[in-house]
Amino acid sequence: MFTRLFLTIFSALFFALTLGVLLLDNIYTEGIKKDELINTRGIKQVVLADVLESNDKTNRLDYWSQRFSYQFSLKTLNNLSLIVEHRDELIRNDVFVDVVSGWTVDDINLYYYDKTCDCVLIMEKNYGAHGDYQTYLQNLLLIVIAVLAFIIFRYVNSHKKQVNKLVKVHQQYGLGKFDVRADMFVPRPYSLLAKNFNQMIDQIELLQKEQKNLINGVSHDLKTPIARIRFALDLTHNCHTVADYQTQLQDMDIDLDELDALVNEWLFYAQLNGKPAPLIKERVNFAELTELTASKIKTLYPDIQLSLDLPTGYINAEPRLINRAIENLVVNSFKFSKSQVAINIEFTKDKLIFRIEDDGIGISEQQKEQVIQPFVMLDNSRNSVGFGLGLAIVKSILDKHAAQLQIQKSSLGGACFVVTLPIE
Repeated sequence: MFTRLFLTIFSALFFALTLGVLLLDNIYTEGIKKDELINTRGIKQVVLADVLESNDKTNRLDYWSQRFSYQFSLKTLNNLSLIVEHRDELIRNDVFVDVVSGWTVDDINLYYYDKTCDCVLIMEKNYGAHGDYQTYLQNLLLIVIAVLAFIIFRYVNSHKKQVNKLVKVHQQYGLGKFDVRADMFVPRPYSLLAKNFNQMIDQIELLQKEQKNLINGVSHDLKTPIARIRFALDLTHNCHTVADYQTQLQDMDIDLDELDALVNEWLFYAQLNGKPAPLIKERVNFAELTELTASKIKTLYPDIQLSLDLPTGYINAEPRLINRAIENLVVNSFKFSKSQVAINIEFTKDKLIFRIEDDGIGISEQQKEQVIQPFVMLDNSRNSVGFGLGLAIVKSILDKHAAQLQIQKSSLGGACFVVTLPIE
């Protein structure tokens, strides 16, 4: 591929150079004709006057040929080997210049017609005295072509090396070496390709990790309600009254509700982390949304004191998703608090800061990163109840809104979740 590219570029340059010479040849030869006429009119007068006065014309022509870079000869008009058109121009203008351009030197012949002798002085450009100049032009042309070929070869070869490096990395990854990464400290545009490749690999690893967590978590959490349903179903064989059957059916119904909630959480999380879809943002009154959600959940925990500090303010967000994130955070705080939950909002010039804290057992430094992972059930922690998806869903929603989630120690003694949302 790169050999063909090298030949293509070099051929294109050579073709462009040849085409330019051909297209500009007429302009170049006309310029040469004008220069030669200006430079030789004086020479013509001196040489022709001297030759016509001398009896040995051949000797004088040789003499002047040695003095100037022209080969002089004198012929009659009838002995000229010119086509009719050029002969007519010579008679009409008393001069005719014939120029044939070459790569390094030009073939130049000047014909001066003198009516007094009815003869023509022919001046043939002689490069013999300037052989070094001719050699210089030829060597210069060869050097230019060689340098161009070398530069093109080096350019193409450097691209070949970079492509081979990327291909090798791709092949290694395809063979199962998933820790391989492309070198990003290479010239553009290969640095962009390497960066995108590495980002793709990181994204694949993240998806694989999430898929593994999802499968492990779902399979683990499905076992408990299914086992209880099977156990309750087995107990129905020992039921002898309608009341006994109703008791077992009620237990199975509770387990089915738990199973249904798990599936719904699983599907919602999978949808969030599946194929990315553009968010349809709207202007949302964040304070009003938070107050409605907190008030609704407060009714389920009548013994928990709720403190609100919610100044009015608006953000641009996807209403359904941002409401789900608020709801999960509020439910999480109420679920693990002992007696009180405090929620406050702070608006700055370009961001909203949402804090929700409780007086529960809190979260240790070692568990802060783990607690937001899907299906991670931490022993003796806030995440030991439920499916382990609530905070993972919050994190995914906030990532889609370019927001940040921090877990800090609460002044109430428990955990404090701080959400920073940009205000567009």
